[in-house]
Amino acid sequence: MDSTTQRTAAGKDDHELEAGLLVLSQIRAIWRSFHRWRRGIGPRLFVRVLLFSSAITLILTLFQLYFDYRYDVRAIESRMSEIEGSYLQSLGGSLWNLDRRQIELQIEGILRLPAIRFVEVRETTDRANPLVVSGGHRQAHAAVRRAFSLVHTSRGEQEQLGVLSIEATFDEVHRALLHKAIVILISQGATIFLVSFFILYITHRLVTRHLTALAGFLGQYDLRQPPPPLRLQRRAPKEKDELDQVIAAFERMRQNLERAYGDLQESEQRFRDYAETASDWFWATGPDHAFTYVSEQAGFGIDWGMLIGKRRWDVAADFASEPEHWREHMATLERREPFRDFVYQVRRVDGTLGFVSISGKPVLDAAGQFAGYRGVARDITERQRTEEALRQAQAELAHVARLTTLGELTASIAHEINQPLGAMVNSANACVRWLAAQNLERARQSAVRIVADGQRAAATITRIRALAQNAPAHQDWLDLNATIQDVLALARSEVHRHGVVVETHLAAAVPRIRGDRIQLQQVLLNLLMNALEALSGVGDGPRVVVVRSAPDAASGVLVAVGDSGPGLDPQRLDRLFEAFYTTKPHGLGLGLAISRRIIEAHGGRLWATANVPHGAVVQFTVPRGSEEGA
Repeated sequence: MDSTTQRTAAGKDDHELEAGLLVLSQIRAIWRSFHRWRRGIGPRLFVRVLLFSSAITLILTLFQLYFDYRYDVRAIESRMSEIEGSYLQSLGGSLWNLDRRQIELQIEGILRLPAIRFVEVRETTDRANPLVVSGGHRQAHAAVRRAFSLVHTSRGEQEQLGVLSIEATFDEVHRALLHKAIVILISQGATIFLVSFFILYITHRLVTRHLTALAGFLGQYDLRQPPPPLRLQRRAPKEKDELDQVIAAFERMRQNLERAYGDLQESEQRFRDYAETASDWFWATGPDHAFTYVSEQAGFGIDWGMLIGKRRWDVAADFASEPEHWREHMATLERREPFRDFVYQVRRVDGTLGFVSISGKPVLDAAGQFAGYRGVARDITERQRTEEALRQAQAELAHVARLTTLGELTASIAHEINQPLGAMVNSANACVRWLAAQNLERARQSAVRIVADGQRAAATITRIRALAQNAPAHQDWLDLNATIQDVLALARSEVHRHGVVVETHLAAAVPRIRGDRIQLQQVLLNLLMNALEALSGVGDGPRVVVVRSAPDAASGVLVAVGDSGPGLDPQRLDRLFEAFYTTKPHGLGLGLAISRRIIEAHGGRLWATANVPHGAVVQFTVPRGSEEGA
């Protein structure tokens, strides 16, 4: 074979291959079209109408055939009755005359009747060869068998001559019913198919093609580039039908969606403007709490892009130094609870430390599964510095108020110190005299008194130095009754100078509390001095200060300082604890304000009420600590 022949054969093979592929693609397209057509509303409606109509036609046909069958059976029964009335007498006469020919003619007449298949006349006699005449074919499974007696009347008496036997079948009835059923089913089947196909055509013409157009319009609808209003390609009906109502409802929905989309765009732009100009930034984490998004405007002097894929505690500067703080936060995340204003430290690019306040809430996906957290973060470094400066200023003010109170107690302090010093001098002189007199026992007693008075003076100086110190707060387990006794001892001379009687009602079973001894002494000393000064203007009335302690209902301690002075102005009761508000001529207005801050810092509450029958009561509660210390 030469090269030309080979090229021709190869070209022919390629052409056949392309033709085969084209046929295959056409078959595939036809199959897809049939598959789409099979899933449509029209074919399903066609099949259901066809099945329903066929079932109804079959049921009605069965009823009709049943009634026809019953009619044919009754017709055969009627023929048997007719044979009994028409042939028995003549057959009896022919059998009496033994006229075989006549009997055969009558049998042939009976066989011509429908459904009769066998007829026999048998003589009843004692002769050896009785007369038997029959016609037709005996049936092995005859539907109807009847036997009639043939008699002859002679001289007024009936004599049985023989028996007429008849057998009939329903073969013709069955063939007629089958033919009728075939005719009915074919004619009705054709009618049902045509009617169903007409219903399919009408449904497609009136409904499904418009639904297909509506689905195509909705599938290509884009809110960003809305197409013109939907119009159905059909002749407008005289009155609006359901399709017109659907189109009108869709048009209203389209207008609402376009308005909502415009509002959403405006809201999104407004939110974007707020987010881009806000000092806060937004973030998101996945189920593993690693950052998946940080807004672009995030500042804070660190590379926030480096956060993606990392967790907060991976970049926190205080994770190791504040383990309990972070342990509580991570437990909140494990419980998938929202959190707010969680503060932690991060290190800036320049190496300095800053503070971040972060808030977030858990997010669920479409299946209701936990998908992570989303929230907002804020740089609060300056706020933290301001708050720290404010705390330092408050501590300085508290120290000033404490020193002011000690200044007011100068005379009392001098008396408390001079009294043991004077006693020490007297005891020392007595000791010298007793030594000169060689009375060692009396000299020893004087020396013991010197030691006791020296310890008393040292304790007073220690309490004064502690109150005067500007030391940081220190939490310790305290017995408030002992703290009250220390303050009363420090102010004993001031109490005597004002001529005031101090009554103490201290409960024995008060729980120990967790707090700062110096700060609580400052509160008690301030309340006691206020009560003493309130009684300075009282004339001849009672001058009594009552200090009470009792267990509080909230598992803490209640302390109350009441006086019998003029009381408080109810109109100014709310301002009593404001800073720089005072009712004393030379007061700073800081004592009660600082006292309230101290009590609130201990988790308690400080308030004032009127005393009964007169005077005022200032009282506070301090809760018991979470665990008992040694």
